[in-house]
Amino acid sequence: MSTRFSSKFPPRTIIALATLCAAVGLLTIWPSVQSLFGIWTTDDLKSMGMVVPLVSFLLILRAWKELGWETEGSWWGFIVLAASAALMFLRDQMLLIVTINKDWLLQLPPLPLVAVVYAAGMVLLFGGTRLLRAAWFPVLFMWAVIPVPQTFSRIVDLPLQHASATVARAWAHALGQPLTQDKLRLMFTPEFGMFIAPGCNGIRGSITLGLAAVVVGYVYRFRWYVYAPIVAGAVLLGYLFNFLRLCLLVVYYKIALPYPWLQDHAKMADYIIGGCLFLCALTIFFTVANHLRNDLTGTTSEPLPEPLPEPLPEPHPDPPAAINPSPQANPPHLSLLLRVAALLAMAAIFGAEVLHQHRVDLAAEAGQPMPTLPARVGNFTLQRTWDEQQFGITVYTWGDYAAPTANGVPGAHVMLGISPQTVHDAEVCHIARGEDPTWHGQVIATTAGGQVELTAATYNNGAIQKLEASTVCDHGACRQYSETSQHMTLIYARPHRGIPLEADTTRPIPVLLKVESLDVLAPENVIQPQLAATLTTFLKGADLLSLTAPYGKR
Repeated sequence: MSTRFSSKFPPRTIIALATLCAAVGLLTIWPSVQSLFGIWTTDDLKSMGMVVPLVSFLLILRAWKELGWETEGSWWGFIVLAASAALMFLRDQMLLIVTINKDWLLQLPPLPLVAVVYAAGMVLLFGGTRLLRAAWFPVLFMWAVIPVPQTFSRIVDLPLQHASATVARAWAHALGQPLTQDKLRLMFTPEFGMFIAPGCNGIRGSITLGLAAVVVGYVYRFRWYVYAPIVAGAVLLGYLFNFLRLCLLVVYYKIALPYPWLQDHAKMADYIIGGCLFLCALTIFFTVANHLRNDLTGTTSEPLPEPLPEPLPEPHPDPPAAINPSPQANPPHLSLLLRVAALLAMAAIFGAEVLHQHRVDLAAEAGQPMPTLPARVGNFTLQRTWDEQQFGITVYTWGDYAAPTANGVPGAHVMLGISPQTVHDAEVCHIARGEDPTWHGQVIATTAGGQVELTAATYNNGAIQKLEASTVCDHGACRQYSETSQHMTLIYARPHRGIPLEADTTRPIPVLLKVESLDVLAPENVIQPQLAATLTTFLKGADLLSLTAPYGKR
């Protein structure tokens, strides 16, 4: 029989220590934290994942409180956190991607798994296996840091986008308002109208209500036959109210036609209408959930029992200290402090690496001015330039090149991006944002500097279709490719690391090219050859080795 000890610290101190360790410990998986933050701030569909860690943390504290704030943590939690930190450090040094049938990509390990392992390690470190069993739901709920995969978005999101546009268009016709022929653009006048983007189909509201239903069902302890309909009903409620929002927005646009000042505030009207309807949906959802909770409380045989305390050992006289010494070498509060100190020390080690790399990147950014892109590439003329930055670091320097106008028709545009970073893989960025390609393959093109090999992929987000082709110029050649079997592709890369950027004159320079189209309805087997033809035409006049040479000498 084991005897449980309670820490001498008050609950507030325990909560403060746990919060500090959970926050500082993020330094051990900092690359994953950066990737998740980039997903949340750039993808509206996945932005709800930002609140998942906070909800999980509060639910873990709730379960911990029910156990009396026991601090019988296990050093296994530290081992789990150390192993996850080492794995993340290894993933930061190398690229490992698996693709299935060239249309589904997965970077190993996936970010949701990293979040679950981190939460499980923290729970084990502070509360041990008993708390892990009690807090199984909030630990697994961390998988929702990326609420939906991009495959779901492509299969469900895009059809719903067209369904929403069809409903809004039919409602506008019912009100006697003529519209343009574009199925996704509802133009009331040549300058006044709306575009039914993927974010307009209600999926964000449905995801929000669905996640709320998952948490509420757990807190209210619904049985499975109540839990499943509650979650499904919440998702459907989000879609229903979104259709209502679009119909009300069509009414607003029709009213605003003769009033320019109302047209100028159409975007704010959309926010107000959507916010009010979402609050109504939340009210309906919680009213139904509370009603079911009250009904089930009165009709079910009994609620789930609270965990029973273990029986106290029978009293017996203590033997002399000399005969039976204390079985516990360290008091419980000292054991807790040792585990906290070990975690903070590990976080400090990884934090020093993160800080050092950040300083190196900033020094490289400020050391020399960025090279300029040429004004012309073949027949294409530079229209504008800009820098793409993440966390204060320039990831790509972009140039937008346009082909000559022919017979009054504007020429195609090709965007050329050159990265000043040692390694920056475009596919990894898409994978980190949960975006899977509709097509994936190789493009071999003849350029002014010789033949280049590019890894290419097409993406469709419902607003544009685009072809992205990436290569790496290094040692007098520009080539990038992956070994592919019939159904599976394994992409592996090991970046240069550890050499100061100022002294590295042979480092590889990533190049990314984009060609976009507004035709989102064309299948990939039609749009991909068209975009690839534009890309190869641009590359005929480009010398990528000469373009990237100034970046390799920085």
